[in-house]
Parts: sequence; C-alpha cells; structure tokens
Amino acid sequence: MDLEPPTEAPQAGTLAKLRHHQHIIRDVSRLLESRIPFDRLLSLLAIRLARSAGIRHSMILRYDNARGDLLLVAGAGWQPGAVGTARFPVGATCPAGRAQQTRLPTVVEDLRNTDEFRIPGLLQQHGVRSLIDVPVVSGGAQWGVLEMGSTEPGRFDADDEHFLLTIANLLGVAITRSADHAAAATARAEAKAVQDAQSLRLDEIQHRIKNNLAIIASMLLLEQHAHSDSGIKARLLGLVDRVTAIGLAHEQLDIRSDGAVVAVAAYIGQLAHAASLQHVGIRFETDLQPVVMSLDHAVPLGLIVNELITNAVKYAFPGEPGTIRITLHHDPEAAEATLAVADDGVGIAGKPQSGSLGTRLIKGLATQIGGTVRGVAVERGTRTEILFPMPVL
Repeated sequence: MDLEPPTEAPQAGTLAKLRHHQHIIRDVSRLLESRIPFDRLLSLLAIRLARSAGIRHSMILRYDNARGDLLLVAGAGWQPGAVGTARFPVGATCPAGRAQQTRLPTVVEDLRNTDEFRIPGLLQQHGVRSLIDVPVVSGGAQWGVLEMGSTEPGRFDADDEHFLLTIANLLGVAITRSADHAAAATARAEAKAVQDAQSLRLDEIQHRIKNNLAIIASMLLLEQHAHSDSGIKARLLGLVDRVTAIGLAHEQLDIRSDGAVVAVAAYIGQLAHAASLQHVGIRFETDLQPVVMSLDHAVPLGLIVNELITNAVKYAFPGEPGTIRITLHHDPEAAEATLAVADDGVGIAGKPQSGSLGTRLIKGLATQIGGTVRGVAVERGTRTEILFPMPVL
C-alpha cells in the first residue's frame, strides 16, 4: 500500500516572518486603540509599519470625494512636502488607484518591468520597485488605500499581502471609531450650543417675569399705603408675599426637553430663608429632599408653604419665640411626596377657622396639584401635611 508522503515542514524563515507579522499586528492594534489625535495616529502608523516591516516607504492614501483621487495623508520615507500634497489617480493603471477602484489588493513585483501600470512620479523619484496596495474600508465604504513599497524587486509575497490586509482592516475599524467620536463630539457641541441658547432665553424670560412681578408688588404696596383700614392693609401685604413666592419659583426654573422644571428643595429653602429674615424671633428648620417638579406644580406648592408659614407666624407664637419646621419627602416607588409644615406654638386653638381665606386657599392650591390636606395631631403646636402625586422627572 502506498503511503502518503509526509507534509513538508514550513521553512524556518517563513515561520519567523509570520511570528514577526503577528508581533507587528499586536503593536499596531495597541497603537490604534490609543487616544492619540487621529492625524497623528496615521503618521505614527505609517512610520511604525515601514520600520517594523523593514522597508523604507509606506503610504496611507485617503480618497478625496471632491476631486475623485487619492491624497497622501500620511507616510514614511517620502520627500518633505509630499504628505498632504501628493495625489494619485483612481484607475487600473495606477497600483493604488486600482486597489481603490476594485477593493482588491494590488501587488507589483517590479514597476520597471511591467506594461500594466504607469509608475507614479513620486515612486520613480524614490526608486520604488515593488509594492503592495490594499483597500481600507470603513463603515462599509471605501476610505482609501494602504501601501508598502520597497526599492527591491519581488520584495513582497502572499504572506505580506495577508499581513497588510489585516493592518488595513484594523485601520478601517479605527477610522470608524474616530468618526463616531468626532460625530459624538459634534453632537455634544451642538447640544451645548442649544443649551446655551435656551439658558440665555431663560435668563431673558426670568428677567422679564421678575420685573413684571416686581411691578405688581410695587402697585400692591402703593395700594396698601393708600388705605387706612388695617384689615385691607394686611390682605394687600399678604398678596405681596404671594407675588414674591411666585417670583422665587422662577429663580429656580430650568428648561429641559420635557418642559420647565423647578428645583423644589431650593425653592422652599428660599421661602423659608425669606421668612426668617422677616421674623427674627422665629427659627426655621428644613428637611427637604432634592427633587424637581414642573413649574405648574411648583408654584402652587410654594404658595401653600407661604400660606402655612404665614398662619404659623400669625397664630402660633403670640409674643413668644418658636420654631417652624418644613419637610419634603419623596417616595419614588409610590410616585408620591409629602410636604409638612409644623410649629411648636400654642396649638390648634390659635389657628384660623376652617372657612378662612388662608385655609380655603391652601385647599384650593392642593387640589390644583392633585393633593390632599390633613392636620396631624402632635403633642405641641400643629402640623399640616399635603400628600400629592409626584412622578420622577
């Protein structure tokens, strides 16, 4: 029985070459994964490719859609000024142009002994005899060509062709990633420009609203000074406080894609701070979770806080110091929040009647935000809670 002859072992030189190619591929992969600016990355790749492959010349050519040719964007071994200016035609008679046109590798063993190609002038000047051109594809589109050139004829073989194709594939992935990063950076810049424009518009709107509210407050104060009736004067001053509460909401206003929102904790904190400046003998404490609400809900909530503070100051502390505590707790799972205003004053006996204007206003405002008002029994003073729906924004 005839035995199949043993397979001939690869030559040691071929194995060494393949190992060297693997080493270069790993090195190039690390280079292309770095955060080096893309233009600099191409230059380093061209230099490293020539040096690692033991050749003098390499090219990275990018297809120019506007001119329909290939531009030398990076390279090694070429005369000064060639990079960025040298161009090559796309077509069958130019090795690089054929690779661009066909999307297939082009290998030339000796440019001086071929009638198939016209030798580009730059290659003639540098004595290039043999070369490999392979296509660089990025995102499914032909981006350009990667070339290795040597002054020795017959310098490249099939292993070199496969090696350069692998490098070109890695380069194509890096180009796609760079384009994605550039697109993301452009999108971020455009989003910031829109945000800046919105912020400027918001500032202008807030300025106008504040001015209008200030005018209203001034008119109310003038009207208050014109009356001698203490009851009318007190009501007009109460209206001024409510106008001020609305103005504070606009100071915390933020425009988002889903509408105008208010930082509620900061808003209520400002209301408490303003009240503490007016009523020196009363201490204000707050425990407010940082949540946001739509402007349409935040303003009624702020007016509720203002009314409850006004009631506590007016009725809870007859000539005595005391403490008013304001809390806001949000339950994201239940999509509900609880606002509470409590004092350690004289208790319910000193509070306004259920049919008073302030009480009716609080209930009406709570209804606007879908909430309910309830009084909670405490050992000292009073505590009023407003439970209302509050989805996460």
